[in-house]
Amino acid sequence: MCTCLFPVSHRSPAELSSAISRHYTITSKLLLAFLAGVLLAENQCKTTAKADIVLLVDGSWSIGRLNFKTIRTFIGRMVGVFDIGPDKVQIGLAQYSGDPKTEWHLNAHATRESLQEAVANLPYKGGNTMTGMALNYILQNNFKPNVGMRPDSRKIGVLVTDGKSQDEIVVNSQRLRDSGIELYAIGVKNADENELRSIASDPDEIHMYNVNDFSFLLDIVDDLTVNLCNSVKGGGPGTPTDLVTSEVTHYSFRATWMPPDEPVEKFRIEYVPAAGGKTEVMFADGEENTVVLVNLTPMTEYIVRVYGVIGEESSEPLKGTETTLPLPAVTSMTVYDEAITSMRVRWELVSGASGYLLNYNTINAIPGAQTSIVLRNLQPDTPYTVSVVPVYPATEGRRQSDNGRTLPLGGVRNLRLINPTFTTLTATWDAADGNVQGYKVLYVPTNGGTELMVGISEYFKVSLYSVDVTKPLGNVKNLQVTDPTVNSLRVRWDPADGDVRQYNVIYVPVAGGASSMTQVSGMSTNTILRNLQPNTEYRVTVIPVYPDAEGKKQSENGKTSVADGVSPSLLKSSLSSTPATPRGQLRCEHICLHRISWMFVNTLVFVLSKQWSSPQVLVPGNINSAFLDQLIPDTPYSVNVMAVYPDGEGPGIDGKGKTLPRAGPRNMRNLRVSDEWYTRFRVSWDPAPTPVMGYKLVYQPTDESLEVYVGDITSYTLHNLLPGTTYDVQVYAQYDGGVSIPLTGQGTTLYLNVTNLETYDVGYDRFCVRWTPHRAATSYRIKLNPLDRQQEITITAGQSQYCFEGLSPDSLYNATVFVQTPNLEGPGVSTRERTREFRLYPEISRYSSALCKGAKADVTFLIDGSWSIGDDSFSKVVKFIFSVVGAFDIIGPSGMQVSFVQYSDDAKTEFKLNTYNDKGNALSALNLIGYKGGNTKTGVALKHVYEKVFTLDSGMRRNVPKVVVAVTDGRSQDEVSKNAAKLQQAGYSVFVVGVADVDFVELQNIASKPSERHVFVVDDFDAFSSIQDNLVTFICETATSSELIVCGFRMLEAFNLTEKMYASTKGVSMEPGSFNSYTAYRLHKNAFLNQPSSYIHPDGLPSTYTIILMFRLLPDSPTEAFDIWQVSDKNYKPETGVTIDPSAQTVSFYNKDTTGEIQRATFKNDQVKRIFHGSFHKLHILVSSKSVKLNLDCQEVAEKEIKPAGNTSMDGFQVLGKMSKSIGSKGESATFQLQMFDIVCSLGWTSRDRCCDLPSMVRENFKKASRDQLPVTPAVHKLQLSFDATKYFSIAPINF
Repeated sequence: MCTCLFPVSHRSPAELSSAISRHYTITSKLLLAFLAGVLLAENQCKTTAKADIVLLVDGSWSIGRLNFKTIRTFIGRMVGVFDIGPDKVQIGLAQYSGDPKTEWHLNAHATRESLQEAVANLPYKGGNTMTGMALNYILQNNFKPNVGMRPDSRKIGVLVTDGKSQDEIVVNSQRLRDSGIELYAIGVKNADENELRSIASDPDEIHMYNVNDFSFLLDIVDDLTVNLCNSVKGGGPGTPTDLVTSEVTHYSFRATWMPPDEPVEKFRIEYVPAAGGKTEVMFADGEENTVVLVNLTPMTEYIVRVYGVIGEESSEPLKGTETTLPLPAVTSMTVYDEAITSMRVRWELVSGASGYLLNYNTINAIPGAQTSIVLRNLQPDTPYTVSVVPVYPATEGRRQSDNGRTLPLGGVRNLRLINPTFTTLTATWDAADGNVQGYKVLYVPTNGGTELMVGISEYFKVSLYSVDVTKPLGNVKNLQVTDPTVNSLRVRWDPADGDVRQYNVIYVPVAGGASSMTQVSGMSTNTILRNLQPNTEYRVTVIPVYPDAEGKKQSENGKTSVADGVSPSLLKSSLSSTPATPRGQLRCEHICLHRISWMFVNTLVFVLSKQWSSPQVLVPGNINSAFLDQLIPDTPYSVNVMAVYPDGEGPGIDGKGKTLPRAGPRNMRNLRVSDEWYTRFRVSWDPAPTPVMGYKLVYQPTDESLEVYVGDITSYTLHNLLPGTTYDVQVYAQYDGGVSIPLTGQGTTLYLNVTNLETYDVGYDRFCVRWTPHRAATSYRIKLNPLDRQQEITITAGQSQYCFEGLSPDSLYNATVFVQTPNLEGPGVSTRERTREFRLYPEISRYSSALCKGAKADVTFLIDGSWSIGDDSFSKVVKFIFSVVGAFDIIGPSGMQVSFVQYSDDAKTEFKLNTYNDKGNALSALNLIGYKGGNTKTGVALKHVYEKVFTLDSGMRRNVPKVVVAVTDGRSQDEVSKNAAKLQQAGYSVFVVGVADVDFVELQNIASKPSERHVFVVDDFDAFSSIQDNLVTFICETATSSELIVCGFRMLEAFNLTEKMYASTKGVSMEPGSFNSYTAYRLHKNAFLNQPSSYIHPDGLPSTYTIILMFRLLPDSPTEAFDIWQVSDKNYKPETGVTIDPSAQTVSFYNKDTTGEIQRATFKNDQVKRIFHGSFHKLHILVSSKSVKLNLDCQEVAEKEIKPAGNTSMDGFQVLGKMSKSIGSKGESATFQLQMFDIVCSLGWTSRDRCCDLPSMVRENFKKASRDQLPVTPAVHKLQLSFDATKYFSIAPINF
């Protein structure tokens, strides 16, 4: 509601009223002054023609008060160009939303000023968009003589709307046009352009406008008023009709047409060749209707346009085409009187020919001056005899002949196979002789295999072809084993040819022992072998490894140094007796050793006897260099070298050095990111200047970082990344002693999400979303939350919009769109939208029932349309059905679906169950149903409902109640019992309303049992109101008996047991349920369906709830106990569940109490034993903090006391059918059929369920009927448990 506030002091009511009146008067005058100023600047519509214009203005809630002010200004400028008066232009206006209202009639305003003031004060109505109803309203109420319409005036209707109509518009707009009313349609913002085109008169370019916003209305007003003015004037010269061509010749044809109804001054005829060319123009007098077009080209199609012309104005063109005749050809030519040097030719005359041109030439002859010719199209390698005869003027000369032979087809020369690699050969050759069109290259392994072929153009002389094996895989080159120490050797090599992925380095002592292997990246050509034995010779082998095989081995020997600490006696025994070189020299003329020791520069070195505290290494005496490894980076060292003799050690020589710093940002530079994709990008960097063991990459988009070791390479592709995400990347160089400081950078994957997501076409039970398509999408997943109508669907990439149906009025929804590729789904993009408030028919609100909230059923109204009803009474029946439908909460797939069948001699479906997904449209359709008339054949009608209405093609849904409401006023003229029994035995609820003198017994046979609930009788057609509330209540009770109210626990959906999802669930099949129209799901042996508890019950189980299960045990169901539903902890240890024990024939409920101990309530009696007889059964288990109650087939079995329950684990699981003896996450599970499984946060819903989905309950109601008519169907039962406590879950209807 909008409230206007005025600043007031303490005034009397009269003073306040006067002030408000003056306020509005001043505002109106200011607006009028503004409009008058605008009109002075605009061209007026100068005409003396009469016109009656009715403006139909959308005043629905979607307009808004601010935008409605813009509409007032738009209308003011539009009507201000006309001269208003009783003998001039008259303008009326109707405003519509839910129901139309005439603001003023055609004859209400006789002056422009009066009309402008009415426009300025036009009130805003508010409501829903019922355009179809409004169009019918102005035809019935505004275009009438009694409100000012004149018989000799032009009739024009102008619609202004901002949205898609919620009812049918095609029929009503056509009725207006059929009545001679020219229609304009102006749409704003969310208007449906196709709907506007169907309303507007032709052509659309003149009569239809659509703008993106209300502010743009003022941009089109000038063009609109010009077109309106032309419509008032009559639209200019009339267009001629019926263009006919005749008298077609080679150079001319005649064009004839019918003149328009209104005379014109002249006709302009334009004609031009269809293939293009100059347009010729000629004129004809207005009283003529034919011309001959001359000087045309033979065998040419011409386009002809005829215009009516008055002054400088022309009509729309009348178009046509015609093709001139081709010139005739000479026929029946004969050659005769042939002589040596002459012949005669004769032919039939051609009419109109002015002469004939004869062309003649010799056959197979060549000019006398030519002495050679190329004979073509001969066969290769074929002998030919060729003769040449000279031809003289009077005779032929002597024939001269010779033989020749065509060459055989040639082959290529100098075929060579060059540049072999491991998987390719290059074939090259010299071109073959002749006109070669191409080459076929065949290749096959020499040792046998499949022959392959490739074709190439003649222009390619060198081609590359793949073969299986063309060359042995390579080996490394220049293998060297160097830099020996006591326990290490360095291995170097030149790389092997080809795509080497890695090198395997195998080393083993030559004297025997275990072999070892280390692997090196294919990018490296050296490694250090460590932890070797001192003074030991090793055989080192390097093998290159290719993607699909290993290369050839290459081996070399190397020997480690003698270990430190060798005693002088041992050294002496291995040395010669030659006198030692004087000490102090750094060389040995004979066998000796060098000892090298080193330590940090800041460490004082002492050499005392043979005890060394620093690292040291011994090298042979004939070696004058050593490799010191495993040092600390960026550290100064002092190195001491001394000679070791057989009888002692010489003096040492010191030197200093410093290791390089570890590679980092200063010397490992240029981090680059490239090849970005939705799930990956490549990271590259410049290599460290010193040898490294490899590199480590650390990357993270969130708090949790990931890392990968990539070896000695300088680029790497990171996979399995999130689309549209920025990652921090760090690269570390890895050394023996640790890692460097990182080189850092960032990389971002490509975005995989939609853009420009927006909502449109917002209604009270629907809205649509659209977006800009993504180039990589193969499909889109669309999700709607929740809130009470959660929906999810996947659509193809060709669609970039989707409409959600069956929503709740005035509710907030969140729509999310995900881009999908074959292997990936991008992040969702969301938008919010609130559905509009439903205020369609205030008069039906008093019938609305809280019971109908969330009701879901397929309802068919079967209405007697026989002669005994009469037209007036039939309208009262329709009004009664109108009120009943109006009491339903939702009309559509998410609520009540309704259809309407009228019958007399035969039955006719006026609309199907799935025809209308909108209450407003369904109610509007009821008002359009015409009275049929005929005899009363109720039996035929019941058969029609059973066979033609309740079908999947007509919109029938599985697992929802089926309701028939029949209304009749007399006894049927055919047999009804048989067809009525079919409906009842199929589980349908049949209500019958009889009027006046009806056969009550017949009504009882038609209706379901008990009769006191399903049969209604009223005295006359004005008495429907006396039964309406009860009928609505009983229908909605039936609709909610199976559509239970739950607090978010739709268990079948949680386990993907729906028609849409079951096929993707392993171990599940869909089968008929308790009735053929219901669906059940067979859980096969060891299907072991499970879901995380956090997914099903994110806030845990409530303290009071009811478990509803409908299931059937099968012949192959186990005889051991199993949990039809189990809640367990993360280790699959049971915490809550329902146990079915076929061996003991018991039903149990168990849970943990507050101490963590399992407590169990077991039920066993004759009622419970029926569960194990192979029929469907329905269980309600009512669980409270004090007790557990079991209801079986809507009958109470027993109640057991229990202690208050403790909390269930949130990190656990829920399983269907798990065998009680089974343990763990891959245990065994039972086979059975499951039709319904819900958990309700209430104990009260059990009393409302009448188990109408059980054949046994239907049979119980038919105890008095013939047993031959009863279905032989197993009984179905229902089990329910509940808890007492405060409800803390929202309530919403289940969708099956």
